[in-house]
Amino acid sequence: MSRLCTHSGARSRASFVWRKSVVQPINTVGEGRAANPLADNAVPFQPRPLTLAEEKRLDLYYYHSPKNGERLVSVVEPCRLAIALDLEFDVDVTSYVERPRALLVDEREVELCFWIRRRSAAETFVVFRRQAKPSVPALRAEEKLCSKLLDAANAAGLSLTIRKPASILASRIANATRLELLPYVQAAARLEGIDVFLSAILAHMGSNPKSSFQTIERSLCGPFDWRDVRSATCSLIHRGVLGIDFSEKLKTSSAVYLKDDRHA
Repeated sequence: MSRLCTHSGARSRASFVWRKSVVQPINTVGEGRAANPLADNAVPFQPRPLTLAEEKRLDLYYYHSPKNGERLVSVVEPCRLAIALDLEFDVDVTSYVERPRALLVDEREVELCFWIRRRSAAETFVVFRRQAKPSVPALRAEEKLCSKLLDAANAAGLSLTIRKPASILASRIANATRLELLPYVQAAARLEGIDVFLSAILAHMGSNPKSSFQTIERSLCGPFDWRDVRSATCSLIHRGVLGIDFSEKLKTSSAVYLKDDRHA
């Protein structure tokens, strides 16, 4: 079993480059289940607890979700982690819950991966389906099951989206970027005097609507530590105030811009 634990303080990464090791695997057992209460009691679902068999057999990842009040989110397999981080950084999503419920299809339960609430208050669900084997009968069977899934969701009054590995792999650079940003967003939530950093960054961006991580950090390196500045910058990206190109590999020279449709 592999378990993912994001670093809670970006300050220890004393390097001026983005590192692939900002998220560290750990080998302890049982930690996530004890620390998984929902921070927002208003959401209509709680995540189904993972079974001991799932914990032993599957790739299991944990991270504290800034969007969900630092609730410890647990997901299995890299594709579901990618979907979860996509929701975490989608500024239109206000909250999400993993493994919220199941749908009955052909007398068997199919578990839905995520429940999602958006800014419009609309609620939707996501189900992840692996690619069928490359044979005509397998493809037809998978298409039939997906059709029945959508019919079952419609009958239950649910809005359902089906995600498959191909669509996730197509966004692999964006997936990696979100994974690298997350520890800094987490660190910002614990940063004392965060409002001072946010105000300084926004003042810089007011004069320089198109900047970069490196330029922002150098501009404010006199009064502030660059690691704190980076954490606050990533927090503003997470909030939808600043934007970056998620389709490009993350670098200190990556462009950061002030969004016109700011959400915070």
